[in-house]
Amino acid sequence: MKPRAKRHARVAPAKFTLWQQTALIAAIIVAVAMVYLPVLRGDFVWDDFLLITGNPLLQNFSGLVEIWSGGRTADYFPLTNTIFWIEHHLFSANATGYHAVNILLQIANALLVWRLLTRLNIPGAWLAGLIFGIHPVHVASVAWISELKNLLAMFFALLSVLCFLELDGQRLRNSVTAYAASLVFFALALLSKTQVVFLPFVLLLCAWWRNKKSAETKTNHDLRRDVIRSWPFFALAIVLGLVTMWFQNRGIGEEEIVIGSLPRRFVNAAMAIWWYAGHLFAPVRLMAIYPNWRFDSPRVLEWLPLIALIGILTGLWHWRDRGTRGAFFAVACFVVALLPSLGLVRMAYVRSGTLVANHLQYFADVPLLALFSAGVAYAWNHQQRMTKIATATIVTLLVGAMGTYAFARVQVYRNEETLWQDNLSKNPDAWQAHIMMAQRRFKQERYAEAAYHAGRAAELKPELADIHNELGLAYCRLERFEEGIAEYRAALQLKEAKPSTARNAGVAKIRANLANALAITANHLSESAPTSPEETMRRYDEAIRQYEEALELDPQQPAIHRNLGMLLAQLGRYDEAIAHLQATLQMVPNEPLARETLDAIEASRR
Repeated sequence: MKPRAKRHARVAPAKFTLWQQTALIAAIIVAVAMVYLPVLRGDFVWDDFLLITGNPLLQNFSGLVEIWSGGRTADYFPLTNTIFWIEHHLFSANATGYHAVNILLQIANALLVWRLLTRLNIPGAWLAGLIFGIHPVHVASVAWISELKNLLAMFFALLSVLCFLELDGQRLRNSVTAYAASLVFFALALLSKTQVVFLPFVLLLCAWWRNKKSAETKTNHDLRRDVIRSWPFFALAIVLGLVTMWFQNRGIGEEEIVIGSLPRRFVNAAMAIWWYAGHLFAPVRLMAIYPNWRFDSPRVLEWLPLIALIGILTGLWHWRDRGTRGAFFAVACFVVALLPSLGLVRMAYVRSGTLVANHLQYFADVPLLALFSAGVAYAWNHQQRMTKIATATIVTLLVGAMGTYAFARVQVYRNEETLWQDNLSKNPDAWQAHIMMAQRRFKQERYAEAAYHAGRAAELKPELADIHNELGLAYCRLERFEEGIAEYRAALQLKEAKPSTARNAGVAKIRANLANALAITANHLSESAPTSPEETMRRYDEAIRQYEEALELDPQQPAIHRNLGMLLAQLGRYDEAIAHLQATLQMVPNEPLARETLDAIEASRR
């Protein structure tokens, strides 16, 4: 046997007995379960309130119909939302059940990664599956309930690849079944999360990896056959990819999301690829929202990561017959899997100002983990005993360190407090973290802290009207009414500057908040002396006008009817007041303030 053949033989995938396989399966299950055990005590965080606990579409069967029609959803992920619908009816507001489902899916995905890499004859497949299951970067996809879409899409994507790889080894009838199953699983993956549009390219790369025939004619025939097989996958990816882009643009509306010029996008994409690779092999200072990226014209040195990436891929391809075939396969799959999330087109995830997030690399990590594990297998199969001992020691320490960090990282997702405090300690300029903390402090009636966080968010993201509204609410609770009124006016100006947001329910809430503040300050002016009666009446009149305009936008708001009715009654405009107070009581029977004011009006007329 030639030396090169011996080298490949030494790193051939290990064969396990039934008992060994059972033990290895149990090891992955136990490892993943132990790492994610703390999340069972976790709560809903971040988007969970929008997608689950506060999602009206999860309440009844008509909501399920709307989930599939896509009329009121921000993204078209109907399968994921269907699972949320089922979970809501099973677990209601108990987060433990949702977390348990995510953990089970992560275990299944880790086992499927092992199975897929074994099917591709890649050494060290079990180690890759284990690391995938407990890697700290993947905590964001498992501990965050909303990222069920990652787990579900990965589950079906892995099944799709496995079925596709079975085509050549089956008879015609079984081959048709495997092909149909692969296509169906891919469709289910797309309906879970469209980020898996890259999968047809991965299927072709997997086919290329398995095709090691020496005859040139045979290779070309296989390539044509695989391309023909893959075209329905590409068609599905294109259709659902365009659907997702339409949904994203509808949800974004006229909000300005900066992604930079085309050269900047290519430069950023290359830097993001290196960033993700770095965080895979050195997962340090992980956080929910990373610091902002640059979106201006690229500088000369910023082209170096792109040049280096192209150089590496070119070199690996050129030397593919001299030992770099596996490395090219891994790096190419890694890059392809990241392409949908590199900011090349305008997508909602870039609105935070950063281009990268841990959950966006979940699909792409498998090939590099496979490359690393194959290297470990090569070192382990080295004949020298000391090399084996050193390899086992290093890998054990690395896996232990990853599991320990992942265990600690899981506890960061325990609730909103722990998540955003952790984020702000590492990235104090994350405007989303500040606004989430502002809302949390407002609910806790810690208004000074709410004003601080909302103020920082307004400094960092001044173009968002809702942040100014939140800051106005905090100022008014602190009785800093003039500052609150100024923030409400700023919010209205931003809303009304765009036709898509000028007349929605959010504007009605801001107008009502402004009217409340104007009425309160008018009351203060009327009670103080000396004062200007003209200013007092001007504020009363503006408050009435803001209430009325709010009701034009959203007439089914009992609180606005009640407040307007009480103000009109205070000014002696009883007939107008009665109409609004009665409207309040029609929507909320026996609403105490409306009933008390209406009774007082009727008593004064007797």
